[in-house]
Amino acid sequence: MLIHFLQYDRVYKIWIDFCAENGLNEFDAGHESVASCLSLVMSESGSISKVSMLSAAIANEHRIRMKISPTTHESISKLFRGFHLCHSKTRNPVLPITDDILRRLMNHLYQPAHGRDGLKASLVTWRTVWRIVIEYHTLGRFSDVATLQRSQVKFIETPALHLKILFKDGKNDLYNEGSERVVAADTRDPTYCPVQLTKNYFQFLGSSYTGYLVPASTPKFLPDPLKSVPYNGALEDLRSVFSLLGIQGRYGEHSGKRGATTAAAENGMSFPELKRLGGWRSDSVPSKYIDQSVETRLKLSNMLKKKL
Repeated sequence: MLIHFLQYDRVYKIWIDFCAENGLNEFDAGHESVASCLSLVMSESGSISKVSMLSAAIANEHRIRMKISPTTHESISKLFRGFHLCHSKTRNPVLPITDDILRRLMNHLYQPAHGRDGLKASLVTWRTVWRIVIEYHTLGRFSDVATLQRSQVKFIETPALHLKILFKDGKNDLYNEGSERVVAADTRDPTYCPVQLTKNYFQFLGSSYTGYLVPASTPKFLPDPLKSVPYNGALEDLRSVFSLLGIQGRYGEHSGKRGATTAAAENGMSFPELKRLGGWRSDSVPSKYIDQSVETRLKLSNMLKKKL
């Protein structure tokens, strides 16, 4: 929650600074001033999400003080419609993580040079492989997995061995209740089992480790339990490992979720089941995560032919 407050304060400070520079009172300025501030931020950042957050912050601060917010004026709504029309972009979704990629990652981790169970591998290799595998098996976002701590991951033996993972403060966790995910063990081949991978990772981190499970590195390249690795750092780690393995393409925050959703849909999972598994609130969202590349559509088409 602290991260959310810091982001809120940074965004709202834009409005405070704008008012100070123009001799305005932040709670008496009219909609014209708000429109000017929002337009300035939009022109400088090109980010509709940042402008939306700023507008919401202004509205919230007025609401706290029981004042009518200038953001409710009709001109602000028209301004946002203009933003969306002028800054619409063609979606270029990231590529999905596939089962083949997961196997190549685990083979890389468990290579003989890294010792038994990969315990001699580097922290960067471990946190990258474990994060991607868990994102895939939980349909989790980067922010969900990167902020996991040791206490949020449990090994459960009954009715069958599995992981119970509790995501907190996620994008869809409006009431801070947390979102529980279950990851089943792969009894066919322990080499590619996410539960066994997690046991090995915890052994790598040490029995007394209690901090972030995707940790930043200390100056001595040890895991820092008090800091999680930032997204840019994790993305650089992913690209480095993928480059080493000869994996090319655009991969990012949603790659694990996109790959798992696509695989589940190909295996016959229904949209209501996908919605429940991924923790989505809308019935339509899962379809946006199913890979629509030519290769995937050809595969689906061939599956259809087999059923005829």
